[in-house]
Amino acid sequence: MSFLGGVFGSARNRFGEKVLAQVLGYEGIESAEFDAAAFEVRFRFRESGHGKLPLDTLYKRCQGQPDAERRRRVDDLMGEYLTESAPDTWDAVAGRLRPVLRGSERSRIELEGFEGQDVMVWRPALPYLIELVVIDMPATMHFVNTLDLERWGVDAEQVFRAAHVNMAGLAMNTLAAFEPTTTTRVLEFADDEGESYVGSLPLVAGWLAGVATRTGTRPIVLMPGHLGMFVVLDPSDEQLPAFLEMAANKYDEALRPLTPLPYTVDAEGDLVPLQVPQGHPAWSALRSAEAQLAAHAYRIQTEYLRADRYREEAVSEVMHVRAPDGTEHTMTPWTDGVPTLLPHAHFVCLVTMTGEVFRVAWEDVAAHVSLTPAPGFDPPRYRVEDHPPAAVMDRLRALSY
Repeated sequence: MSFLGGVFGSARNRFGEKVLAQVLGYEGIESAEFDAAAFEVRFRFRESGHGKLPLDTLYKRCQGQPDAERRRRVDDLMGEYLTESAPDTWDAVAGRLRPVLRGSERSRIELEGFEGQDVMVWRPALPYLIELVVIDMPATMHFVNTLDLERWGVDAEQVFRAAHVNMAGLAMNTLAAFEPTTTTRVLEFADDEGESYVGSLPLVAGWLAGVATRTGTRPIVLMPGHLGMFVVLDPSDEQLPAFLEMAANKYDEALRPLTPLPYTVDAEGDLVPLQVPQGHPAWSALRSAEAQLAAHAYRIQTEYLRADRYREEAVSEVMHVRAPDGTEHTMTPWTDGVPTLLPHAHFVCLVTMTGEVFRVAWEDVAAHVSLTPAPGFDPPRYRVEDHPPAAVMDRLRALSY
């Protein structure tokens, strides 16, 4: 390290120290520290619980910007942690509940004496995404947890039901923006301040199906960031890759990215990830988005699971790789004889006792091996150990890539 670097520190470290000073200035924070190696600020609340603020994305977004921009972005990120006191009674809070979509990593926060997934009120919504409920407060929002349920004397189903009922007026009002169309249209529903919760509308049963009915199309929803959304009506096969590129760019630029994947409605009117057959102009872009989202979700889950020193099973990681032809996919290893929590991936690399390694598509493995999701994991994990019998392994070798 140069003398100047040793005295004044790197730009990243100076940035981290500024964020640390800002975090320490919040009234609800008891203590905080900057971890230069992990490039994150860890903090503890005055009442209970703790959290951390990763700085990589924040640093990238703030490069070349004035300090005021860094302060604004940190205020925005910390707003979900530093909330006003939640109402004490169900009658006072029921009308202020709203559903929100977040990455599956948000299912786990830490409060003193509790496991994170036992604290947060959440349910699976889409692959790698979960639904949570917040209290819409005057200055910020509060994520509902099980301690709130106990105080209000209600269960999680009542909370989700009330949150969806509270979206009914917005759902009806926004449907009026949609009319029958014979050309491609893109509607942006912005919510820069996070006050309208318009980005939560796809969670409301029947809303996107209503859009389909009113427009005579199969609508596509893009939700690259945690606020707002885009609805694309009647795109052609040739146009779809451009919309996916737009979603990917906005996902990469978002301070709080949500998903680069497009979503639509199935035959029952339910919200589902958009699927296209191989050979479709958008297939490669869809595969890339799927791999990116899966790798992100599993990376965070893998770090958490591996941090549990009492866990006896191996925790396989998901690798996001690109083939020579440019196709992107995910891959995970399964080593024979090792008790393993196996994540879902496009390909499984079977590693034998002799050191042989071959790659098989997940669908082919699942067709020959009983894979059942282990309870308590989102995204899913599968408990495996020994490879299947020799005859089955021969069939899998024949199917390998």
